Amino acid sequence: MTFSEPASNNWQKNLYAIFIAELLVMAGFSFVFPFMPLYIEKLGNYSYSQAAFWAGIAEGICGIAMFLSAPLWGLLADRTGRKPMVLRAIFGSAVVVALIAISPNVPFLIIMRFFQGVLSGTVAAASALVAAMTPREKRPFAMGLLMTGIYIGNSCGPLIGGLAADKYGYETTFFIAAAALAAGGFVVLFMVKEKFEPVKSAERSSLGSMLRLAGSKEVLPLLIIQFALNAGPSMVGPIIPLFIQQLNPLGQAATEAGIAFTLAGIIAALSAVVAGRLTTRLPLKTILVFSCLGTCLAYLGPMTATNVTQLTIYIALRGLLNGGILTAGYALLSLSVSPAQQGVVFGLGQSASSLGGGVGPTIGGALGSSLGFKNVFGFTAGMYLFTTLLVVKVIPKHAGESAETTPKGSG
Repeated sequence: MTFSEPASNNWQKNLYAIFIAELLVMAGFSFVFPFMPLYIEKLGNYSYSQAAFWAGIAEGICGIAMFLSAPLWGLLADRTGRKPMVLRAIFGSAVVVALIAISPNVPFLIIMRFFQGVLSGTVAAASALVAAMTPREKRPFAMGLLMTGIYIGNSCGPLIGGLAADKYGYETTFFIAAAALAAGGFVVLFMVKEKFEPVKSAERSSLGSMLRLAGSKEVLPLLIIQFALNAGPSMVGPIIPLFIQQLNPLGQAATEAGIAFTLAGIIAALSAVVAGRLTTRLPLKTILVFSCLGTCLAYLGPMTATNVTQLTIYIALRGLLNGGILTAGYALLSLSVSPAQQGVVFGLGQSASSLGGGVGPTIGGALGSSLGFKNVFGFTAGMYLFTTLLVVKVIPKHAGESAETTPKGSG
């Protein structure tokens, strides 16, 4: 299906500004990846297994909150504009991250993580803004560049955050993360120009139309896949720093975890660039199938790790095809609906992703505390195998045809 839409004359300038903003924002978010479970372990004076369980709850509650709120933010984006939603997500998250730094106990931290989930969702908001501004034939490229910025931020953040946590302490590093988020917000505030035209009331999405869109044959399979793709990797998030600490109790776990996350992010950023270019040559479904299957195999490696170096290499390799997964997934979502529905479809996508991101850590933390950390990676590999089969089964062969094949009049 082809939709016509007005193209923003400033789409490239806006795209590069959002690229910089998301790089800063994702760096801020990922500052805490290497040490959040360690912070919880310290805050509650927990054992490894107890920390894994509560870290899973803290990660999961954020995803569940985002699952509940993202569609409503998506509806609001199509009515008031996408830029205000990006600003809400970024500045709201900055405030909450700063409050986490002064958590007196684990229950307070979990409550703050819930509010972070309600207010955040920067990737969906930024994706909707980029999609609405960019000509259709350039949209896969734009999504690839946006994902590259996201992965570069995810690459820099964990290493800087891990080093800062080991040198300055966990609390100070949360404040640094909040500052990075606020900086990204100011980039959007002053550099992104949105010429938003409110959707006519007859075309405006409502709660009922949103539910119908979510259940449609074009969108529902993509939402199921978004859920599965986020449930899998989020299972290992709460246990990686604790697994590293278990393998090397005398080492600097936050820094070592930061190195592992950074290497994975760098590789994923490069793969996002490659995937963005491949969208003009290969069907999006082919890119998604290949990326899911390769990632499934990559998750088997950590099960054999006997030291931190091996584990770091295996974790880094899991990012090899992540760029293809996100680029193809978001491009398919964007191309499945009309311009007037970009906010709501990315809200639904964020909701599905967040549900996976909420369920995954809870399962991963429970599995890690009961069955051991290595088995969580095997379970995650199984999730990616399931997703590969799902993509093959439910996504049409020519879904989201390459932008090069789109008639020029559609831009």
